[in-house]
Order: sequence, then C-alpha cells, then structure tokens
Amino acid sequence: MTESPTSSDRLRATVLGASTAALVLVPTLGPVLAGTEEGADDFDTDITPPSYAFAIWGPIFASSAAGTIQHLTRPADPVNRRHGWWLAGAHATNALWSLAAQSGRFRYTAAILPVAAGLAAQAHRRLQPERGEDVPARAAGIAPHSTGLLLGWTAVASVVNVFAVRRRGRLAATTRTGRSAAAGAVLAAAGVLSAAVAAEKRGYVAIAAASGWALTTSALNPERTVRTRRANALGAALVIGTAAVKLARARAAREDEGPGPAGSTEESRRPGRANAGRLL
Repeated sequence: MTESPTSSDRLRATVLGASTAALVLVPTLGPVLAGTEEGADDFDTDITPPSYAFAIWGPIFASSAAGTIQHLTRPADPVNRRHGWWLAGAHATNALWSLAAQSGRFRYTAAILPVAAGLAAQAHRRLQPERGEDVPARAAGIAPHSTGLLLGWTAVASVVNVFAVRRRGRLAATTRTGRSAAAGAVLAAAGVLSAAVAAEKRGYVAIAAASGWALTTSALNPERTVRTRRANALGAALVIGTAAVKLARARAAREDEGPGPAGSTEESRRPGRANAGRLL
C-alpha cells in the first residue's frame, strides 16, 4: 500500500517541479524572450567540446522533465524522499548558471557550475538502493538515468568552465601551461567519473554516456591540440570502458544465476520462502 504524501512531500515536489521548469525554460526561452545570450562562445578553451556536442541538453531536458513528472506522481516514495531536495538544488543551480551567463556575469559561472554538479552527484548517490533494501530498480523510475546524464555532462563542463574564465596568468586558456593543465584536469575528472560509474548500481550508464560524449567529441575536434585530444580520448576510453566492463559482468552474473524452476518466482526461490508459505 502506497503511503500518503505529507506536507513536506508536497513541498518538495512543488520545489522540484519549479526548479525543473527553470532548468528547461531559462536557457531556452531567455534568449528568445529577452534577446540574451549565454556568451560561452566568447570564452572558448582547448578543452571546450564542439558546438554540436551541446545538443545533449535536449535529452537532459526531456529526461529531467519525465523524471520530475514521475516524482510528482509518487512524492511519498522513500527513494524520492532521499534524493528530491538534492535534485531540486541541482536543477535550480543549473538555471542560475544560465541566468548569470545571460546577464553578462560569466565570470561567476565557474563558481556556480561545480556546485550544480556536486548537487547532482548527491542526488544520484541517494537514488542508489540502500544497504539491505529489497526494492526493484524500476521503483526509482527514470530519475537515476536523467540525473546521471546531468551529472556526467556538468562534471566535465565544470572543469571546462573553470579554465574558460581564466583569461590571465600562467593558467590562462591561451597559454601552453594553461592548455596542459586543462588537459590534465579533464583526465582527472574522467578518473573521478569512472570511479562513480564503478560504484553506482543505478544510472551509471547515463553518467558514462554523457561524460563520454563530451570527452569523445572533444577528442575528435581537429581544432584542438594533439595533447588535449589525446587526453580527452583517454578519458573517454576510461569512462566508457568502465561502464562496458560493469555491464559485461552484470550480464555474466545474470547468466550464471540462470532461470529458476518452471512456475517459480524470485520470492519462492529464496531460502526458507517455500517452507514458510506452507506453514502459514
């Protein structure tokens, strides 16, 4: 029996709905209604993905909206209570990034986007099953995957953003030292994301897909230096390879388990379940 939503559940669902609307509408309608631009093209770096790579925001927006709708229909679910506020924060902070960029305050975006990525990481972690929790993965809905896409992209974008606003000094995006540092930072981010992919049980493919897309498109960009392209290629191989190995192991584990006896269920195959049923 589904638990009835509390006032806190309704508040959380309302805030998540509003933040998701802002996530989608601020960057899409702002330039149309106010004639503004985020201006990211003016802050290009050697690690910035090519313009076509940003099309990934389409799937991120669509899946985030779908995940929020699912949340609104079941706000009292334990998994939604665990992650809802964190995800609302991630969506709101991404919208704040767009507002800052559109208002000519791009220099502040380097401090905003890492916060958004951190909030998305917390939301994704809290979407994972708790120890001893016997709940099917479908109970979490699409949220682990939509949040994984958001996390994978914004984690890489945060690194890009930090170097994009550095226009002076040794680590400026136009210097050789700056380009080398940026390539190393991207590779380090790929290592962190690979660890997240290896650790998570839900939505890890989405993390690998989004971050792998950012890294692969940069690796294929002929306008970048060879060192940067190699670093991105290595990072993409690390993230995608980790997900591929994990998927292969999961498939092998399922094949080893094999199908149960005809007419049996997962519950009846557990030790003691069949006998317990006979005693009742």
